[in-house]
Formats: sequence, C-alpha cells, structure tokens
Amino acid sequence: MKLKSLKTKILLILSAVIVGVAMSVTSFTIAHDKQQEDIRMDEAYRSVHLNYLQTLQDTVSFYTARSHANLSTVGVLEAFRTANHDELYRLIAPRWKVMQQENPALAVMQFHNGDGTSLLRMHRPDVYGDRIAEQRPMIAHIHKYHKALYGFEEGRQGLAFRIVVPVMENGVYLGAVEFGLSASYITDKINRYTGYNSFFLVNQNNIGNLSSVDNGIKIGDMIALNVSAPLLPLVRMYQTVSMSEENLIIRSGGQSFVFKSILVADYDNHPIGKVMFVRMIPDFWSHSLQMALMAGFIALVLIIVLGILISRLYDSIANKLSFQEMYNQTILDAIPSPIIVTDGHQIIAANQTFLAYFDYDTIEHFKREHNCVCEYFEKGDTDDYLLPMMNDQRWTEYINNHPLIDHKAKITIDGKTTVFDVKLSLLRFKEESRYVVIFTDISSMQSISMTDPLTSIANRLHFTMVYEHAINVARREENPLSVIFFDIDHFKQVNDRYGHLIGDTVLKQIAHLAKQRLRKSDIIARWGGEEFIILLPDTTLVETVHIAEILRSVIANEELDTVGYMSCSFGVAQLNENESADEFLKRVDDLLYQAKHHGRNRVVH
Repeated sequence: MKLKSLKTKILLILSAVIVGVAMSVTSFTIAHDKQQEDIRMDEAYRSVHLNYLQTLQDTVSFYTARSHANLSTVGVLEAFRTANHDELYRLIAPRWKVMQQENPALAVMQFHNGDGTSLLRMHRPDVYGDRIAEQRPMIAHIHKYHKALYGFEEGRQGLAFRIVVPVMENGVYLGAVEFGLSASYITDKINRYTGYNSFFLVNQNNIGNLSSVDNGIKIGDMIALNVSAPLLPLVRMYQTVSMSEENLIIRSGGQSFVFKSILVADYDNHPIGKVMFVRMIPDFWSHSLQMALMAGFIALVLIIVLGILISRLYDSIANKLSFQEMYNQTILDAIPSPIIVTDGHQIIAANQTFLAYFDYDTIEHFKREHNCVCEYFEKGDTDDYLLPMMNDQRWTEYINNHPLIDHKAKITIDGKTTVFDVKLSLLRFKEESRYVVIFTDISSMQSISMTDPLTSIANRLHFTMVYEHAINVARREENPLSVIFFDIDHFKQVNDRYGHLIGDTVLKQIAHLAKQRLRKSDIIARWGGEEFIILLPDTTLVETVHIAEILRSVIANEELDTVGYMSCSFGVAQLNENESADEFLKRVDDLLYQAKHHGRNRVVH
C-alpha cells in the first residue's frame, strides 16, 4: 500500500508538473505568437505608412520639376503672362501627352490665372475662364500666399492628390500650375510595393460637392472610394458591422482580415479621411483553442507514457525552434528589398532578395567570399554615400549614430550600378547587438526625375544639381572646369515646315550624336527647347574648344532623317577665378549669342 501510495504520489506530482509545464508552455507560446503577430502588424503599418509618405513626397518632387520644365519651354511663359489660351495649349499639348503616357494616373494639368480664373485645362481645353478659385480653396490659397502646396482635394475630376506650383516672373506672381493624380494612383503604389490592398475612406463633407460620386460605398459619415474587386466583399461586411471602427477584424471564407488606417490630409494638413489597408491575419482565438487542446492531449499522453517524457519534450522544443527560424526567414524572404541581419562585423542572416542580387545561393556561400557587404560600397558624388569606415566608425555604427541623415549606398554588380537608400534598426539583448539593415533601390526614381524624357539625356534639373557641386570640386582641387552651350540653328523652321514630331526626332538625333563624342565624366543635358549644355570637368578652354569644334563638324556633316543637314552654334568658356555660378552661365550664354549673331554654325569662346 505504501509503495502504491508512493507511486500514486509520484504520478500525481509528475502529472502536476507535466500539466503545469504544459499550461506554461502553451500560455507562453500563445503570448509569443500574439506578440509576433502584433510586431508583424506594426511592421505592416510602418511599411504601408512609409510607402504612402514616400509616394506623396516623390510625386510632389517629380511634378514640381515637371512644372518648372514645362514653364521653361520657349514661349510658354509668354503665353501664360498674356493669358493666350490657344498658344499655351499648342505648346503644352505634346508634353501633356508624354506625361500621360508615363503616368496614366495623371488626370489633371491646369493653368490658373492670378485673378482666380482658369486659363487652361489640358484634360478639358474647351472649358476655361470660369472662376475656379471660388470653388477650390486650394487654388484660392496659392493665389493669396504664392507658395507651392499639395494635398488631397476634390475637383470636377473627383478626389485627387494635387500639386500646385506658383508661376513667378521677375518676382511678380502670374498664377499657378496644377497637377492632379487620381486617388487610385496612391492605392496602386501601396499594393505594388507592400502587397496590401487598400482604399480611400473619405468624409462625406469632403467629397461630392464638385463631382458626382457613383462608385463609393457609404460607411457611416464616410464614403469608401477606389475599392478593388477583391476587397469589395470585405468592405461590404465592414459597412454593416462598423462605423469606420479601427482595427476591426472581419471573418470571411474561413480567414480573418484586419482593417488599419492612415490619415489623409488636405493642403492645409486638415484630415479629410483615411487610407484603409487590409491585412489577412491568423484566427488567433481558434489558434489558441487548438493549442490548448493539443497541450492537454500531450499532457495526458505524457502522464500515461512517462518513459518518453524527455524525448517528447526535447522533440517539441526542437520543432518549435526550427519552425520559428523558418517562420522568421519566411518573413525576411517576403520583403522585396535586400535585407541583412549583422552584428556589425559579419552577416548573420539575409533574405532571398539579397542573395539573388549578389548572385549567391546561400548566406554561407557569400560569407566564404566576403567578410562584409560593405566591401561592395563605392564612392559617390556626395558625402551621403556609405563607405566601410565613416568618421572612424564602422558603417553600421555611423548609421545608428546619425539617424537624421539619409544614408545611401552605391553598389555595382556586373557593370550595373544601383543606388540604395539604407535604413537600419538596432536590436540589443544583454551585451549582444544586432543590426537589421534594409536596402531600398532608389535608382529608378532618381533616373526618372533626372532624365529628359524626349532625348534620354540629363534634364535641366539634373544639370543644376551637379553644376555648383562641380564648381566647388574644381576650386577645391584647383582643376579646370569648362562649359559648352549650344543650340540648333533655324530649329523653328523645322517645326514650322515638318511639324513638332519631326522636330523631336531632330532633337533626339543631335543629342545622340553629341553624347557619343563625350567622355563618361562629361555631363550633357537638355537646357530647354533646342538648347543643350555640356559640363566638362578637368578640361581646359583649349581642350573644350577642340571638343566643341568636333561636335560642330560631326553635326553639320550628318544627314538627319527627313530634314537633311542641320548646324549648331556653340558658346565655350572656362570657369574664371572668383566667378559665380550664375555669372559663368551668363558668360557662356553671351558667347552662344555671339555665335548666332555672327552667322551661326561656329564656335565662339
């Protein structure tokens, strides 16, 4: 009896221990899974929010540059100042067509007179002269303060993200240029870069006043816009159970979905609604119940089969750790940008995008050939580019110690150079540190905003950005710096006789001819219309004149499509000591004028 009682006590004690351990493990696992899900939700929100803000910022920068490029077209400012609707439309129509082709979401391009009337709607050129500023607070605001602004506002084309840029001439306000992109452009960007479907949820007071709303879904005091077909059933359910409640979970088709929001503001930073994005999540309570039942069953089996307690316990722990590692790696691999985890010296983990970019099968293979990804870092044209050591600090420490700087990395693989925006998060546990580094490719965005869409050479914005930097480098290193300014002789006659399409072909051919004869270090840009400018670092005036003569001869002896032979006039100068950037450009421009005045098809220096 005593042995039986002792056995019973031992069994009871072991059973209590097993049950206690099972309950503890189950509670910990459920709490851990919940915490991991919360972290993933936070990461999803940050990803969507960052993409949303970055999209707005990139769009504003891009179309601000587009407005300046359009206004710099020959004749545009004159047509604007004189309110010549037909001439302005004729000059802008080709550029409007190109801009619509490069971004079909561009729904509005409008020129506003300073007196509050509409001068030209490129999307509806037959409607103008109306007092649009009385209906559009955004337009009234820029007419009053003459400052560029952007934000969401309704117009006759519906809700759109709008960028409005003032038009100034010699300090005098003439009016404004407006670009408007359909709201679906933003949700498409979110879906493309984060994988989440989204829609706009706008207050009724901010929609339907100027345009009809026939595709919206009313949810309380809000209207859902741009709802894609996959989201429509979920939004309908959201409509019936919520008055735009945040973090609401909808269950549909055996799956659970959560709605998260990002505030949407107008030009004056007043909230007008939200961007709602939808993320599929695990059914946490079903998952918890399943785990609890499983733990009870395991505990019962362990009580009955005490002999296999240790082996089962070790197997369970090992399987869970292996699953967690696979789960973490799956999360990393799901992110489209290259990501690494490092201790600051060696790479600990990386996602498949990173391995594919560097053409390695595994992280072990990469580590056998490289100690650090920083071995690929290259010098850039500014101090923003990372190198392995920055100010006597390793690059990871430098990023962590300078969080307010936009850090970039320039990497060349197989002859192709990519510029990455580099973001870093530091994780510390006791005495160990881990850096999570995300490399985001920004080369394509820079290329679009810095390239002339017609000739595929640098645009005026690109030239302006590198021009003063080149002057500072030349003076610091005491090296010569020269500029060639040239334009096409009698180009207006080509447009008048053959049309603007042939004129565009001439511009592209001459830009191609010139670029072929230049070095990689030289920068050729389209200055505007038929004018081109070339920046030649480390080049004396004598060398530059020789280059200009070669270009003049090559162009003059090339038979161009349709128009035959054309010529160009050139102004050439070398930077003088103590000469400002503006004075230098004016001097080269005056030399070009002399070349035109003295017969054209010549180089004046």
